[in-house]
Parts: sequence; C-alpha cells; structure tokens
Amino acid sequence: MDIEKLIDKYQLNKSESQVLRFMEKNKPTIKNMGIREVAKHCFVSPASIINMAKKIGFSGYSELLYSFLNTDTSENAPHTFTDDEKNKFIELFLRYHEKRIMVLGFGFSQIIANYFSEYLNLYGFRSSAHSHLELIRKTNKDDILIILISNSGNTVRLAELASMSDEQNIETIAFVGERNSKIGSLATLTISTETHSSQSFKEFSPNLFFGTALNQFELLMSEVLKLLYA
Repeated sequence: MDIEKLIDKYQLNKSESQVLRFMEKNKPTIKNMGIREVAKHCFVSPASIINMAKKIGFSGYSELLYSFLNTDTSENAPHTFTDDEKNKFIELFLRYHEKRIMVLGFGFSQIIANYFSEYLNLYGFRSSAHSHLELIRKTNKDDILIILISNSGNTVRLAELASMSDEQNIETIAFVGERNSKIGSLATLTISTETHSSQSFKEFSPNLFFGTALNQFELLMSEVLKLLYA
C-alpha cells in the first residue's frame, strides 16, 4: 500500500493522513492495537478512522487493517520458481526490453500466449503471439526473445521451435508443466509448474497448469516492472 499515493488520490486531510502514516510506521505492532488505541495515538476519534477507511474504499477499520497486514502479495503467493530462476527471468527481460519478444503456444496454451503478449505490449514491450520463423536465425540472436508455453513440455511444434532456437543461439523462456521435458531441457530458462502428469487426463481432474503459469508470469513480471518503472 502506497500511503502517500492514497493521501494524494483521496485528498485526505491532516488528521486522516496522520492515521495512515501512523499505521504504516507501526505496521509490526499495529495488529495488536484496537481502533481506540490507534485513535488515541493520533488524537482523533474512532469514528473519524472508520470514516477515513470508507473514504478510501474500505468497509471499515478491520478491512483497512487487513490490507495493511497483507500488502506484499508476493510473500503470500505460492512460489513455484527459485530465486535463481527469478533473477534469470529479470535479466532476460531487462536485456530484451526494447527488442522483439515472440510468445508461442498451441491449443489452450495459445490463449495464455495471447494474454502474455497483450500484457507485455501494455507495458511497452514489443511482443507478438504469432510465429515468425524467418526471425529464428543466428543473425537475430541478440534481437529476439522467445517464450514457449506447453503443459506437457513436449508439444511437437513447440519442441521443434525450441530446438531451432537452441541451434541458432536464440534465448528462450519455457513455461511448462514438466521440467524434464523436451522443451524444458532446451530452453535458456525453464519455469515449471510441476503439475503435468498422466493423472491430469482423468475425467474431471483439475488442470492446474494454466492458472499456475499465469500466476508465475504475473509474479515474475511484477519484479521486472518494479525495476523498469518504480
């Protein structure tokens, strides 16, 4: 929660701003304070705090407090990648920020590829969800980054593209459901959900790959964007 942005956005008065700044400053101990104690420290009434909370979009003090204690979504989200993988992802995206990015998938993975590509374009990257095979050559090895999305990690056409990219020294990021797969073994960086198994093809069995891959992408891109625009 960016306190100063909230204060500016909702044009909070001095007393209202003081409450938010007090809560931010005392975040480690605020969960043990009741609304009356916070009000006492800030020289305002409990009703004023409740009204301020509603003014900035919360139902009351309890929801405001919960938001303060759960602002870091990356701490609570499931981490299905290592720090080394995160750092490599950041390095690649910073390096290819102004270069071309190709995001590829087939079937349901194409829907995820479209989302990734639109997301990247929204934040100023040059991304396409269509394959341009003429770009996969050594002369373009420093000008294009390829992202491959495959639940099994063995989608034939994508595996061929991964092999072509590897031969031409073009860097690739693979989002796969199985790390030890054809695509996973060829990629420069493999982000695996570790959710793929034969069991996933049983009737009514949940397919966790697509949702998990989206979460991974969102978490990783959040780190990239912080470095680019924060």
